[in-house]
Amino acid sequence: MAPGDGRRRAQLGSAARVVGAGRNPERLAELPALGADEVVQLTDDPDVTAERLGNAAAEVDIVLDYLWSKPAASAIMALLTPRADRSRALDWIQIGAMAGPTIELPSVALRSANLRIQGNGQGAVSPEAYRAELPSLVDQIAAGTIGINIRPVPLSEVEKTWTAPETPGTRTVFIP
Repeated sequence: MAPGDGRRRAQLGSAARVVGAGRNPERLAELPALGADEVVQLTDDPDVTAERLGNAAAEVDIVLDYLWSKPAASAIMALLTPRADRSRALDWIQIGAMAGPTIELPSVALRSANLRIQGNGQGAVSPEAYRAELPSLVDQIAAGTIGINIRPVPLSEVEKTWTAPETPGTRTVFIP
């Protein structure tokens, strides 16, 4: 991904501000060049992490969650508690479950704020909606508005490549 692509992607969706969060300091250090306005280092101390998230991101409108489970439950509460206007929607988009497949969330999170949790996967969006968005996405990639770092691999190496670790920020593309 070229510098600024994260910001351009966010701007394509009308984002005024982008906050990145994570544990890996090396990956976090890359985020400003990719468009993050602020970066939050997550820690093993839940109170410190909650304070950092609340200070940086309490007023966000959308969260893209690749972790789920306990980190998501903690982050939801950390964002909702200091939110100035809890009636303003916070859309939580659950994309992955790297931290676990389930969540334990206090019911107050749903009753005391306008929190909307939605999944994003093959069942969450119709094939027609995917097809409708693809031409625009292809145009944005072709125009360089959205950059993608790819690693082309011959299809004959699929078995060896399938189990190899991915380089963060790079997508493997099998070619005939």
